[in-house]
Amino acid sequence: MPEQHDVDERHDSILIEGDDADHVFPPPELDAFTPEPAPPEKARNVMWLAVAIVVVIVLVVLWTLLR
Repeated sequence: MPEQHDVDERHDSILIEGDDADHVFPPPELDAFTPEPAPPEKARNVMWLAVAIVVVIVLVVLWTLLR
């Protein structure tokens, strides 16, 4: 029968055993500061199109108000 390890209250921790337990870093998928990948090219193009539409609407509203 395999040895049962201690489990803390959260049940999602990684238990590190051995001499270098204080020098072990968590895997990157558990790192809260891992940057997200850049959005795909198509998403960036849609974003710029949305920004251009908003700018055109603001310009039309300003032109209408100041006329």
